[in-house]
Amino acid sequence: MGAQGTDLVKRFTTSRRWLGLLCGIGIVAVLAAAPAHNFHFSRTDVHWNQEALTLQATARVFTDDLELAIRHHTGLEEGHPLWLGDDQEWSGADSAIDAWLQQHVTIHVDGAPVEMTWVGKEVELDVSYLYLESRPMPLKGTEPWHATNTMFFAEFDDQVNEVHLHTFDSLGQEKEKREMLTRDMPAFLWDVNFVPDE
Repeated sequence: MGAQGTDLVKRFTTSRRWLGLLCGIGIVAVLAAAPAHNFHFSRTDVHWNQEALTLQATARVFTDDLELAIRHHTGLEEGHPLWLGDDQEWSGADSAIDAWLQQHVTIHVDGAPVEMTWVGKEVELDVSYLYLESRPMPLKGTEPWHATNTMFFAEFDDQVNEVHLHTFDSLGQEKEKREMLTRDMPAFLWDVNFVPDE
C-alpha cells in the first residue's frame, strides 16, 4: 500500500472516530433530554390510627418529579442542587416539601380541614416517601370525607394521583376508598357511613 493509500486509511479511520464520537454525543443528549419515566403517577395512603386517634399519610412520588415541583414551588433556579436523600441535600428541602404538600394535599373530616404536620421523608433513589400526621382528634363520622390531591398537575398534563383512604367503623371493621385523581377530577367525597358508639 502506497503513501496515498495509507493517507486514505488514516482519514477514513479518523472520520469514523469523529462520526462515532458525534453519534455517542447525540445519543447521550437524547437520553438526557428524555424523561426519566414515561408516566407520571403518585400514590397517597391515608390511615386512621385508632390508638393514636390521628390520620397518618404517606405519599409515594418519583424523586425527580418532586425535585422539579419543589424548584417550581420555591422559585429556585434550574441549576440549584437539591440532592434529595443525599448527604449534601439542600438545607431547605424538608420545609419546602412540607409547604408544597400543604398546598396540594388536603383532607376534610367531619366537615373540617385536617391540619397535617410534616413528619419526614425517605428517599430510595428514584422514589421518595413523604410522611404527614394529624394531631389527635375525635372521629365523629357525621359528614363525608373530602380529599384533594393536585400534586404535579402544574408540571405534567398526564399526572395521575391515586388516593387511598382507610378508616374503621364503630364495629371495628375496616373501610377504604380508592380514587385516581386527575386535573379533570382533583378531589372526591367519601361517605364513610361511620356510626359513632352510643
